Amino acid sequence: MRYLELLLDYSRKISLWGALFGGSLLIVSVVIIGVEVILRKGFGRSLGGADELSSYALAIGASWAFAYALFERNHIRVDVVYARLGRRTRAVLDLISLLVLGVVIYLLARYAYDVFATSYVRRATANTPLGTPLWWPQGLWFLGLAWFLLVDALIFIRALAAWIVGDLDTIERIAGSHTFDEDLAEVESFDIGEE
Repeated sequence: MRYLELLLDYSRKISLWGALFGGSLLIVSVVIIGVEVILRKGFGRSLGGADELSSYALAIGASWAFAYALFERNHIRVDVVYARLGRRTRAVLDLISLLVLGVVIYLLARYAYDVFATSYVRRATANTPLGTPLWWPQGLWFLGLAWFLLVDALIFIRALAAWIVGDLDTIERIAGSHTFDEDLAEVESFDIGEE
């Protein structure tokens, strides 16, 4: 179990870097769009391709942020009933949710790979002024989804190992839905100062 926890710690760090990379892409995209708007409105000119680049940034940034969001337990779940269930039932639901999420991610990653591979083999380029080789952004998009799948599998394996030994605290810590008390404590931890 110690090695699995160590692997999860490294994966969390890589996922954080992936999320920062994705966020940076989005910030660069916002700057490019801002420059594009100023050039169009102020000077009647265009950079060309700002919308294309922002689309790539959104897809790549999101796919690389998903794994970190999973570590932080920030994926949206409807938990109206969840909070009222017993710990063992919640743990089973957490395992099922990781498994179902893994199946969905697998399907997304599989089709993302097909899109990437087809573009790579055909040397497809975007039908835009930039003529971007499509396999570049599609490859980064696929890698983000593949990383997300690997992280989901690692968390599932760790949660399943915890289930086998009856460690419900670990399942709750790594896979459980945020509770109202956790959300409240997070909000209260922000120091907004006195008015």
